[in-house]
Amino acid sequence: MKCPFLEEVIVRYCKAYPVRKMIPSSGEDSICLGEEHCACGTYREVARVDVQSEEDVIAEAPTRKAPKSSEYPAETPPVKGSADFFPAYWAKFCKVVNCPVCPYRFMCLGAERRWMREPVLIHGFEIIRDMYYSTWHTWLQIRKDKTVRIGLDDFSQNLLGNITGIELPEIGTILKEKESAWKVIVNGWEIDLLSPINGEIIDVNRKIADDLTIINRDPHKTGWILELKPVELDEKIELMLHDEKAISWLDSELDKLHSRVEDGIGVTIADGGELIDAISEKIDKSEWQKLIGQFLMTEPHKI
Repeated sequence: MKCPFLEEVIVRYCKAYPVRKMIPSSGEDSICLGEEHCACGTYREVARVDVQSEEDVIAEAPTRKAPKSSEYPAETPPVKGSADFFPAYWAKFCKVVNCPVCPYRFMCLGAERRWMREPVLIHGFEIIRDMYYSTWHTWLQIRKDKTVRIGLDDFSQNLLGNITGIELPEIGTILKEKESAWKVIVNGWEIDLLSPINGEIIDVNRKIADDLTIINRDPHKTGWILELKPVELDEKIELMLHDEKAISWLDSELDKLHSRVEDGIGVTIADGGELIDAISEKIDKSEWQKLIGQFLMTEPHKI
């Protein structure tokens, strides 16, 4: 028998910033599910184009032919059935990344680019779709001028722990794939980190030498280590992990880490940030060395 005091409420998850929460919805009558979504106050606030600022944005890209503001409504861009129609500057108007109700989400190249650069969390560990990853946990990002930036991924900086020192290579040094690119020091242990590709070093990130915590706080962006002028980039990049393959690989690496620590060492660990803290607290350095060797393919040395 159904309780007469039981009230059934249908809720839906709204992804629009700044809502991002479950909201009551009256089933199929919800405006979120049809063309009426444009009447939603939150949607209009988030997705609306500031027409007044449009001229400034267009001025930043004078080489592109832009439609006049009067040619389409302020809320939405024009639709011509092809992603090529959307000019690059349009991404600066859109404040919603891959909005689930936006009728243009599969055609907007700007939204796609932004989505590719958004961090993906796998059990609390960050990976970025448009970066390339080596199996020894260094990342590579191709820049507009075909140079590449290299750094440690979120998994490796967590496994290393708090970095207390770094030795950056000299500009002009020629690096080879799978050979030492730079060194870090972790509580009296020196670890060589391996290059994911061949090339000549053209720049290093001096800021991290002044503040080593940047590597641990933001390994994929401000914590980059060095820039290379690559050799055989097209051939090597095909062998690296990217997008969905990188996500699946990180997931499997975390499974291996759990299995290695819990079954082999006998320590129970949690997901996310607590995982690495628990390892550093509960295992001795010889076991930590083995983990570094297994996942980063390098051997720590006591100094």
